[in-house]
Amino acid sequence: MTRRPSILRVALATFLACAIHSRAGAQGYPRLGIYGSITGSGSPYVQAGGALDATALDQVARYDEVILDVNPITPYRPDIIAGLRQRHPGIHVLAYVLGHDIWPANDPDSLNHFPTRYRHMVRDLGGFLYNKVDGQEFPGADVNLAKRDANGRYIVAEGLADLVYNAVVSTGQWDGVFFDVYCYSITWAQDASRQIDWARAGYPSLAAFDVGWQAGSDTLANRLRRLAGPGVVLVGNCAGSAHQGVFNGWMRENFPYQNGGTWYDNMLTTPHGYFADESNFVQPPHDYIFSAMTGSVGFQYSSENARRVRFGLGSAALGEGYGVFGPSDRNVLTAPYHQWWYDEYAVDLVSGHSANDVAHTGWLGAPLGPQHQMIWAGTNPDAITNPGFEANVTSGWSFVHASPAVASITRDASTSAVGAASAHVSVTTASTVDWQVNLASVGQLLMFAGNTYSVTFWAKASPPRTLPIVASVSGGGQVASRNVAIDATWRQYQVILQPSSTASAALNFFMGTQTGDVWFDDVHFQQGATNLYRRDFQNGIVLVNPSDTPLLVPLGGAWRRILGTVDPTVNDGATVTSVTVNPSDALFLITTSVDTTPPAAIQDAAVKP
Repeated sequence: MTRRPSILRVALATFLACAIHSRAGAQGYPRLGIYGSITGSGSPYVQAGGALDATALDQVARYDEVILDVNPITPYRPDIIAGLRQRHPGIHVLAYVLGHDIWPANDPDSLNHFPTRYRHMVRDLGGFLYNKVDGQEFPGADVNLAKRDANGRYIVAEGLADLVYNAVVSTGQWDGVFFDVYCYSITWAQDASRQIDWARAGYPSLAAFDVGWQAGSDTLANRLRRLAGPGVVLVGNCAGSAHQGVFNGWMRENFPYQNGGTWYDNMLTTPHGYFADESNFVQPPHDYIFSAMTGSVGFQYSSENARRVRFGLGSAALGEGYGVFGPSDRNVLTAPYHQWWYDEYAVDLVSGHSANDVAHTGWLGAPLGPQHQMIWAGTNPDAITNPGFEANVTSGWSFVHASPAVASITRDASTSAVGAASAHVSVTTASTVDWQVNLASVGQLLMFAGNTYSVTFWAKASPPRTLPIVASVSGGGQVASRNVAIDATWRQYQVILQPSSTASAALNFFMGTQTGDVWFDDVHFQQGATNLYRRDFQNGIVLVNPSDTPLLVPLGGAWRRILGTVDPTVNDGATVTSVTVNPSDALFLITTSVDTTPPAAIQDAAVKP
């Protein structure tokens, strides 16, 4: 006989889950990170007379994860971290370390002052990298991770791993290490004024140096992980993510424009987009989305900066990462950003008001599942003339299968997502080239470089596969592509394509490299995006619109806007059943059914059927 869990056991489990996720710590959402800094004298955490600044500690302790410079905290002012932990026992504090750059530090306390220890370690190993143009140290990357000894060991990388472990990790003060300026390649940093002196670095060519640099970077990551053990958080920063099998995460700066990209590039790219990183890094992931302030101090609460906060924090909340906001140089002397606080950071769920204290952070609670797209077809002109395959699979479509691939396409009236039929592609012999099985639209769309276009469709596959979606031009070539993972369940997808050049293009689904069956239904190819990303939580939802047009979103029920003070135009406290989410923006909403009554004391904890 199958036993049902008792009401008591279900209630107890629910209560414990709510208790775990009811406050910020590392559990609640949204997850707040601060890319902090501290001066050599300890400001803003230490007052002129040497006493701790209680106000600054109170402000920073509201965050879930804090990044701060090693010096002067270790070894001079460990009481700063102790003060943060006293105020927020669940806080994570990461030590800020430069991965391959060190300024000319030369403090008299050379056995303790961390930058000086770093500088002297590189000096003693002959490990500086030089600029071939002027013979000076290479700007921004003067630590030669590619430096090898006579036995081929990457001695600078090993030395830096040992230094960070001994001076930082082994003290037990920190939860982990944040490596800034930790690039997997630096050949991109060259320009007319700086050229890597690869010969002086011990290599026969720039290409050989680049291979050595990557090996040195791997050595640093792997050695530090072995020394630190699995429980220490390791995070990196520079361009695309690296060391997924060793580190816990990476930072995206100037979100969403890092590397000249877009939200779609930074979030969806495989294998280095935010969502891919959430899965590929050592678990639990510690990824960061850093949105930079625009304008000068005094305008940190402008409507534009409030939007940047929402967009970055909302995007981070679609995964497990941390939203960060501040000046682009992270320098506390540029702006007192540790004092800034925004409507979405903390909310009183009873009143709906934004709040200022750590007790009301993590207010969304636990996620009820992963993020998902809310999708609908747009009203713009459509290149697809036979979207549903209701009568046939030939009109409006061209199907190609080139040797050695063997495949067929048929109308399938036994399964569909919309209407009565779908297109069924069966690949019985695969090729090594994906386009050798290709379902292409006859109709084309004039695509302009940099604009946004959407491919909206239903699909399923057996077995699951990664499906390339391509906008191709006549005569061969493509102007845009993106991959999407599909499985054995009918699901609706909207893939965003942003062409690199202007051209008339057809829609293509490439299927040549894997045998199996793929079904398509209700396919559209249009200008513009008509989807946004949503994630549901215990106490609310997050909606993220990465497109360049406002989107009116039906919510399927009643929700409350935050009653805010920073941006009361957006956060006006209204109860809504549909909302307009502006372009490149996000919206945080509160459920209207939050149970704020604490459960009664448990009287009988016996296990019953």
